[in-house]
Order: sequence, then structure tokens, then C-alpha cells
Amino acid sequence: MRRGALVCLATLAIGCGGTPDDSAVPLRKVRVAFSQHLSWGPIMIAQAEGFFTDEGLDVELVSLLRPEESLVALVTGDIDVRPGPLSAGFLSAIARRAPIRIVAGMGTLAAGSCTYYGLVLRPGLDTTRGLPPLKRIRASQDGATRFVVSNMLAKRDLNIGAIETIRIPEAVMGTALETGSLDAVAVSEPALTRLKKLGTLWLSGEDAVPGFQWAVVAFGERLLTRERDTGMRFLRAYQRGVAQYRQGKTDRNVAIIAESTHETPERTREVCWLDFTPDSRINWESIAAYQTWAAAEGLMLRTVSRDEAFDSSFVSGPGRP
Repeated sequence: MRRGALVCLATLAIGCGGTPDDSAVPLRKVRVAFSQHLSWGPIMIAQAEGFFTDEGLDVELVSLLRPEESLVALVTGDIDVRPGPLSAGFLSAIARRAPIRIVAGMGTLAAGSCTYYGLVLRPGLDTTRGLPPLKRIRASQDGATRFVVSNMLAKRDLNIGAIETIRIPEAVMGTALETGSLDAVAVSEPALTRLKKLGTLWLSGEDAVPGFQWAVVAFGERLLTRERDTGMRFLRAYQRGVAQYRQGKTDRNVAIIAESTHETPERTREVCWLDFTPDSRINWESIAAYQTWAAAEGLMLRTVSRDEAFDSSFVSGPGRP
């Protein structure tokens, strides 16, 4: 017995029961571009539920970066992970051989689901006698959302190039509609639900581009090459967040997302949630269609292939659940 006690003391660093003491292993720091927006829901859940910590990661959510700033930060290594909507600038950076790649899908405009992204007309615009007279609308200048708006308008034989498009903050969109300074706004949830109570939801992104890959998760060089295991750990935790998010508007999910987005639980439960696929694969065909459109619009000099843009091993290779 005395000998057993001595052996136990001698091996205390790894535990007398033979199980290593994981608390002695430092967590791996991972910096992630973050927006307090509903479409980051699975990441919010993974952070709140400790899924990243379970994988040995210390995830820092880096807020207040504009899309172009987060892209530069990913290329330079100031952040490791960039979740968010597609853009011509992001894909063009890959075309210029920037050390960044898509590693997973983040959300899709699923056919038949509730409207997450739509076009709301100002009060008083009549659609019963034909097309409403659209002179000025709120829409993106070059991102994936402009592609969606272009397709929405094309469904009504309207050319986005013939309409003045401007960018304004969500905080003033309601006033712009009420005063008539804008004829319509293209917007995602949760602002969409608020604006539908002021104007009329006219067009739906889900109807215009069903299955469109709304957003993706991208890695920088560190997680792509030097620390692939850390990248795998991040994706496993993220996938657990997706799985819990896909359980729907449970009390726990609503509480986490409401706190992270600074919305009320009631509003969070009311709005339409973006769809996430269970395996986090991407819809490359929709990304290719976006690139074709962006090139025709003069937003990209060269399109990129699936193999250039997407490292599929993180969602299909060894170590995936």
C-alpha cells in the first residue's frame, strides 16, 4: 500500500487515475471576426455553451470590423477566422493568391423557408396595378446581397442598374421609408421584421435565389497550414453550435442569441432565422453563379474555381464528426 501511495504521488502531475490533467494544458488562442447579428447564431451558441473550450480553444470574438477590414485582417493574420457573407473582394483576394480559403458554409437562403432577406416597399406604394415606381432603394454596392437584390428585381423584369442604390445604416431605414426618401430597402432579419410593420414585404431572397450560399466560414494561413489541428478543433466546436442552432427556437437558443444581438427574447423568437445545413458543406454552384454575375458587373477581374477557393477537408476529412 505504501508503495502504491508513492507511485501515486510520483505520478500526481498526470493524475492518480491515469487520466491526464487537461487543465494544465494552455488553451489555444483563436481570433474570430464577429458581428452581433443573427447569422452568427451558431458561433454565439458555441461560445456560450463552452464548445470551443471543450476543444481546447480560447476564442476571442473581434467586433467592430467592417467587411473590408476583416478581409485585410484575415490576409495579414491579425484574425484567424472570418465568418460572413460573400463579397467580390473576398473572392478576388483568393484569385490574387491570398493565403485564405473557405472551409465551411455558414447559412443559405433555403427554398420554401421563411423570408430572411427581402425587399420592403415604403408605405403607399401600390403594387396592385403593375410595377411600383422604384427610383431609390437601399442595397449593397458589391456584396452578395446586391446579387440577391438584382435577382429579386429581375423576377419583376427590373434592372438594378436603372435604379439608384444607396447604403444607409439600419437605424435610419424606417425613417427613410416613412418619409419617402427611399422607395424600398433590401434588408435581412431582424430589421426585416420591424420594417414589414411599416411598409410592404414585396420580394423574397429565398424565392429569387433558392439555395444561395449566403455566408461562409474562412480561415487564414495559420489554421489552413501551420496549425490545421487547431482549425479542425474550431470546426468541430462550430459544428456543435450549428447542431444546437438547428434545434430551433428553444428557450436556451433564444436566450443566447437575444443576449448576443441585444434584441429582446420576444423579437428573437418572432423573426425568421437563417437556414444552416447539418454538415456545413457549401453550395458551390450558387457561389459560381455569384461570381459570373460579379464578373459581368465589373466587380471581379477573374473568377476562381472550387478547388482554388474551398478547402473541403475541414468538413469532410479525418477528425470531422
